[in-house]
Amino acid sequence: MNMNKAALLESLVAEPLAKLGLELVEIEYKREDGDRILRIFIDREEGVDLESCSAASRAVKDLVDEAQVEYDHMEVSSPGLDRVIKTDRDLLRFKGARIKVKTLQAYSGPRKIIGVLQGFTEEKISLLNQDDNLVDIPRDMISIIRLKPDF
Repeated sequence: MNMNKAALLESLVAEPLAKLGLELVEIEYKREDGDRILRIFIDREEGVDLESCSAASRAVKDLVDEAQVEYDHMEVSSPGLDRVIKTDRDLLRFKGARIKVKTLQAYSGPRKIIGVLQGFTEEKISLLNQDDNLVDIPRDMISIIRLKPDF
């Protein structure tokens, strides 16, 4: 699925999900064992359960079909404990949480940096790394940010 189709899907399903009190986290489209899988990840402050996923699926299925996205299976799911952090709202929500940042290239050390999210600006995110050093990472250097739960 090209980025335009993904952006279209995001714009189509975000509002119906919001009406259910749910946040669209991410849309993923992959081939697995020859099948086209469309995954829609949802969340909310108190987490999501099976009933939330079922309601979300019913709310967006017709919209996805009208957008003529070809898929063999559509899944609506929680983003998991290691969810992606994409927006400023996510950064605010998860301030103080342990995260893993992957950079586009090595920046002040390895490409993967684990630490506690301290804050952010339009230009950078700040985290306290595992050596208790404050690290500022330019946002344009970041490939992906995920929660990194302690197990």
